[in-house]
Amino acid sequence: MRLPVDREALVVGMTLVPGLVSRNRSFALFENPDVRRARVRAALLRGIVRQLTGTQGRVESFGVFAATGAREMRYSLPGLRIERRALLSDVEYACVAYLAGRAGVSGLHADDSDRARIDAALLRLASGLKLDEIDADNG
Repeated sequence: MRLPVDREALVVGMTLVPGLVSRNRSFALFENPDVRRARVRAALLRGIVRQLTGTQGRVESFGVFAATGAREMRYSLPGLRIERRALLSDVEYACVAYLAGRAGVSGLHADDSDRARIDAALLRLASGLKLDEIDADNG
């Protein structure tokens, strides 16, 4: 039986806390295709932040454009001869903006609505994990 997964909430959790769910300790969970997709998407978002920080070279032509229900992020890394386009949901963009702002990327930071999206996703994730039941068992 496959447990339902809030993939969007899991993407947020795995993006902000990469070691949130250990593959070795939760191997059965990672057999779920939604969890695998969430893990891949979280890695992609962390990779975008890593590139935007300039650790892989100077970032040029950075821009964020509104798309239907999402945002398109474009930038280039001339040193690597890369031009990147990523279509991000609003909550994925919020994660990138939050992490990039914390890393000191100029011109990119999470605003109040981005933080609200992240908080809502984390609340869904926490309720899905049933933390109150875990605390009751340990208390």
